[in-house]
Amino acid sequence: MSAEERAAGKAAVPDPRLAPAARVATEHAAKGAAAGVAPNRFAHLFPPLADPGALPRRVLVIAPHADDEVLGCGGMLAFHTQRGDSVRVVVLTDGALGDRDGLAGDDADALGRTRQEESVAAGRILGVSDHRFCGLEDGGLGTLADLSSRIADEIADFDPDLVYGPSPHEFHTDHRATAAALITAAAADTRTRTYHLFGVNTYAHATVLYDTTAFWTRKSEALAAFASQMAYHDLVEKCGAFDRSRTVNVPDDAVQKAEGYVSLPSERMAAYGRAVATLVREVADAALIGGEGAREPAATRRADARRAAELGVPRTTAVISTWNKVLDVVANVESLLDQTLAFAEIVVVDNCSSDGTAELLAERFPEVRVIRTPHDKYGACETFNIGFASVTTPWLAILDDDVVLPPDWLEKASVRLLAEPDTTALLSSKVVEPGMPASYTNSERVNTERYMSTFRGCGSLAKVAPLRAAGWYDERLFIYGNERDLTCRLLADGYRVLQYPGVVTYHSTPFGLQMGKRSLYYHARNAWLTQLKYAPFADLVKLPWLVLTKVLLRSETKETGGEVTDAVGTIGIGSSIKNTKGAWRVLAKAAWSILLNVPYCLRHRRPVHAPDFRLPIE
Repeated sequence: MSAEERAAGKAAVPDPRLAPAARVATEHAAKGAAAGVAPNRFAHLFPPLADPGALPRRVLVIAPHADDEVLGCGGMLAFHTQRGDSVRVVVLTDGALGDRDGLAGDDADALGRTRQEESVAAGRILGVSDHRFCGLEDGGLGTLADLSSRIADEIADFDPDLVYGPSPHEFHTDHRATAAALITAAAADTRTRTYHLFGVNTYAHATVLYDTTAFWTRKSEALAAFASQMAYHDLVEKCGAFDRSRTVNVPDDAVQKAEGYVSLPSERMAAYGRAVATLVREVADAALIGGEGAREPAATRRADARRAAELGVPRTTAVISTWNKVLDVVANVESLLDQTLAFAEIVVVDNCSSDGTAELLAERFPEVRVIRTPHDKYGACETFNIGFASVTTPWLAILDDDVVLPPDWLEKASVRLLAEPDTTALLSSKVVEPGMPASYTNSERVNTERYMSTFRGCGSLAKVAPLRAAGWYDERLFIYGNERDLTCRLLADGYRVLQYPGVVTYHSTPFGLQMGKRSLYYHARNAWLTQLKYAPFADLVKLPWLVLTKVLLRSETKETGGEVTDAVGTIGIGSSIKNTKGAWRVLAKAAWSILLNVPYCLRHRRPVHAPDFRLPIE
């Protein structure tokens, strides 16, 4: 039997010339089990080699970016179209961040159009003619409160029987956000559909394989159509190796390429998502954050609360604000429970997540106090303030949801803060992030104890009383820049903020200013609002020139070399302006908001003359 016949789902006749294991593999297709997956006596060797002929004929693909539809399921797309199935591909993002070095020029809109054209060309090779391009912000899917409802609308509009989409095991934040939203949409669906979840930048733990050997030529040609991406990656070679590796234990030499999927009915998707989150807690610091080895199981590392008394340090409450990052927050909480010095309490403020965060935390960690907001429109400043206001201990830890702390983090930080004068209100840890250059991580300024004009809000230890007196975060800022704003008020009250590189926070958010319109808008807007409130007049006068020369025109070498250590929110702002579609319109909108907020800033103006005060340019 030819590979083309097998892939097309035609009845297979066992070949007596094959080895016994190979004959069993071909018998799968001959038996044609109703679910499309026949019994596999060799399940310890490879997932079932399924008969694609049993798959439904109305097919929808949800792709985070143009090219994911081919990388993830290009072989099966070719099978479906050859069989005459109805196929639609939905591409969620505009792909505007897909040219990091600007090889195709500076026009993000043009890049988005190019990637659409490439997707259409690739689809033509595979036989797909029905595309929908949603044009959502590349790199920003995780910030969209309505992503699951958008995907649900796409599913309802096409009404497929089979849906392909990314697995929650993916590394790329857009892929993980898509997977979480797809799981939420499936859980809310009123009808049963089959879901096939694929891996693009990491393996999906496949429950089913399909022989796509016969379609590899078309898939490779479709991948080659993405010239803008081939400039950075040899997609054909890499994907070919990926598909070849799926066949590692398949005992049929004719099977040269295979695609693997997690195959689930819609009613099992939510349980699968929770199970993946539980698994990730065991490996998050080693596999996702890049820490030095996995932690011991939490059951063997519950810290004794008496340790605080032995050390003579006050008790501390951990405060986390989260929104739709269930995998990250589970790993975070696990690391908090692993501390050698126990937190008195862990408070998670859940901004009405739709990915089951609150439910999973309640099930997995009953000792954690979860505060759930009534809707998801709160800003990070407000959700953190809700958590801060609930604290009853003398100290609190300010933590982003996507961090993992080493087991001795709280103990080391507490001992160091205790040794400081009463005028030290807060200790800011050293932060390690993906993409952080060694020249930055190892720079003298990053690795020296010193007093600062801001702090890292993803991992800091603070005294509650000074922060409460200063009024917590300014909720008008919504998100970004709130740490510097609060520090200005602490400095004005006579307090100091200590940078302490003796403890490290592993943060999974990439280094520097995050790409996208929302990030650019709030960073630009909030930096000016803070300085209008607190910068001395002489500094305000020279600030525009300093921003131009020391921020906008600053070289990447200076940013990554460790010369910019306090104003980390400005690192990469030049790249953000260059790569964000409509960046100048975003900046104009920010400028208009600044003007509207001038009366507010003047009402709260309190120039800071403390020696630690610095403008946000260093």
